[in-house]
Amino acid sequence: MVFAFVFPPITMLIIAGSFGHQPDEEFANLIPSEYYVAGYIGVPIAAIALIALPVSLASYRERDVLRRFAAFGVPTRSVVGAQALVGAGLVVVAALTVAAAALPTYGIPAMARPVEVVIGFAAATGTLLAIGVALGLAVKSARGAQAIGLLAFFPMFLLSGGGPPAAVMSAPMRRVADVLPLTHAIGAIRDPWLDDGAIGGHLVALAVWLVVGLAGAAALIRRTTNAT
Repeated sequence: MVFAFVFPPITMLIIAGSFGHQPDEEFANLIPSEYYVAGYIGVPIAAIALIALPVSLASYRERDVLRRFAAFGVPTRSVVGAQALVGAGLVVVAALTVAAAALPTYGIPAMARPVEVVIGFAAATGTLLAIGVALGLAVKSARGAQAIGLLAFFPMFLLSGGGPPAAVMSAPMRRVADVLPLTHAIGAIRDPWLDDGAIGGHLVALAVWLVVGLAGAAALIRRTTNAT
């Protein structure tokens, strides 16, 4: 929960004030503070999906909670679905926390295309939560899920828009960033928010990752169900 509700707003407050408040060519001629405020709305999605949700599900496996639910007729998919819905609710609250931290400091930039922002936010949330479910069901202990989640979160966070802008990255770093789901999650939110391009490419990439996440989660749910 620290990474979902504390880390994103604090980091946003620090980094958004480090690059000035005038349009900058390294930020695609966007205002750096607005670039980070809009982009950091997507950071809590990754924090909850890659750290909080997998730890919760892995702890259920570790303590045989899923087995006990199954013994009382509650299928594993229902438990997992409930956890994912709770995660989605936490994502919304955590994103509002980032916005609340930005409001009295840098302000919240006006949404150029609000409908697309909502679509991008929903697509990003669903995709990353599906990946988080698969991760949580693949690991046998909460400690292992936390370790893997942190290892996945920080490089992705730094390369996908939470750290330096893409313009200052090396070509290999940009190629890696282009395939990461968080890059497209943040892009699907920030680009329509700041009117910085279409989100079609981001949505396609998120759809591919969603299929991967759902396929992995479905296979692991079947494995868990058969084991119980």
